[in-house]
Amino acid sequence: MIIQVDENISLEVYFDPADREQGSEDEIRFRIYESGPKDVRLFAANETSFLLTCKQAERLASALQKAVIDCRGTPRS
Repeated sequence: MIIQVDENISLEVYFDPADREQGSEDEIRFRIYESGPKDVRLFAANETSFLLTCKQAERLASALQKAVIDCRGTPRS
């Protein structure tokens, strides 16, 4: 799944069996794509990615869901 954050940043999260390595539990790919002028980028490269374990991915999903609940439950001033 790709999520467009703004005009310059998108996030991609997916599972690909080809990412599996013997003896490693990191299997869920988290990738950040960034475009736009290099002088305003957060990252040096056009894309940055890393692997998460299933447990880490579940914790990230849970943290995002909690943040959404907290945000929706807090009135704007």
